[in-house]
Amino acid sequence: MSRLIQLGKDSLVYGLGGILAKGLSFLLLPVYTRIFTPADYGTIEMLTVLSSFFASLLVMGIDSAQSMYFFKVKEEGRVAQARIVSAILQWRLIWGGGITLLSTLMAPLLNAWFFEGQLSWGYFAIAFVGALFTQVMSQSAEVMRRLYRPWGYIGIILAQSVLAASLVLAFVLLLNQGILGFFLGAAIASFIVAIIGWFHIRAFWKFDQIHWDLWPQLIRFGVPLVPAGIAIYFMRTADRWFVQYYHGAEALGLFAVGAKFSLLLLLAVDTFRKAWWPIAMHAMHSSDGPETFRMISRLYMGLACAGIVVLTYLSPWLVQWLTGPDYHGAWPIVGILAWQAVFYGFFLIASAGIWKVEKTYLNLPLMAGAAVLGLVLNWFLVPDYGGMGAALATALTYLVWVTAALIISERLWNVGFQFSVMSMQISSTIGFVIGFIFFGRGDMSGMTFIVATILVVNLIFFSVAKKDRITIRQRIWPIHSA
Repeated sequence: MSRLIQLGKDSLVYGLGGILAKGLSFLLLPVYTRIFTPADYGTIEMLTVLSSFFASLLVMGIDSAQSMYFFKVKEEGRVAQARIVSAILQWRLIWGGGITLLSTLMAPLLNAWFFEGQLSWGYFAIAFVGALFTQVMSQSAEVMRRLYRPWGYIGIILAQSVLAASLVLAFVLLLNQGILGFFLGAAIASFIVAIIGWFHIRAFWKFDQIHWDLWPQLIRFGVPLVPAGIAIYFMRTADRWFVQYYHGAEALGLFAVGAKFSLLLLLAVDTFRKAWWPIAMHAMHSSDGPETFRMISRLYMGLACAGIVVLTYLSPWLVQWLTGPDYHGAWPIVGILAWQAVFYGFFLIASAGIWKVEKTYLNLPLMAGAAVLGLVLNWFLVPDYGGMGAALATALTYLVWVTAALIISERLWNVGFQFSVMSMQISSTIGFVIGFIFFGRGDMSGMTFIVATILVVNLIFFSVAKKDRITIRQRIWPIHSA
């Protein structure tokens, strides 16, 4: 029971901290969209995407190895834990330094492929070094999580976000550094906060030697996780690659801003994922587990679809209110790309059987297949339809991914998901999104408002079966308030 109480408290803190950290980037949209042109914003987005790819190679699954071995050697004392943490930090610095150098040497090729030769190698070097600093900083934050210091973890994440935003604005507005200033600010912030973070966990330093002997076991644990990490990376970012390649930085800038607004739904989804997972683990091993999953799947999809309807209806107004005039055309992307967040959150429900029977190796082919599908859909849709095609490709990719997981999971563990109800929820919402974007052209008239309101009310009402209302109070509320 004490673990459940601790987990509930930590989940609340992590959820709040995640919302604040991610929400800051959204709140800065009114500023960024007025100091950066769409082409500038697209260049920033593409450099960030490239940095994320090299960061995934830099990580090598070692972050998961730290989670595993930190507790595995706990009985041996703090010195053993310090050796694990220090070995991983040393690996990050040595391997990461090599990856950063190789990535920077590739700058001329990347510059020619994606930026039409407009950037100097310095842009790439600073972006990649910043990604390395971020990984080092993140390790210190993760150690705090392992020590059950949620406020320390949130403090590191928030400090980096606030300091980065402040430095970016200083470099761009005061020193006229433009795009370079954006990456300089982020890199310096990560470096400073990394120092602060590691100072607070200095008891876990052990740099009297390089811990070569621990690297093989850490790498053996982490490397098998790399393909799944790369697959999920391409699921999330393939749309950016194709928009940049076929339509240039300006189109990517508009797409990236539209994607930021779907972040509003992602914040709620991330909070749900953190709160739901411990409940899901408990339900999987309970006699009423299938009933709980059926109830939550229907509730989640109904509320999520209602959220998409509201966000889609408000998207023209939100984009016009919160961005500069050059970005107002990004609103149609919001409603389509919002499905990515919804299906991403639903995967934890859809894959219940995979976790129940401990066949988690199935996640890799599911993700790899979805990544390949995403590449094919983007290749087919983006050349002719630009950002709208990219958003549609991403939404379809996640839909197929979740559907495949749901079918496989149901065969492994018969939950009895209410497919007809969820199909009605999804199809009615898709109908509204299509009508609002392609036929109504963003019409926010009184009639559209009435239609949206009726749909939202029905989605919420039918998301909970009458007999399940008592079950919701018994299964969810007591766990959180225990």
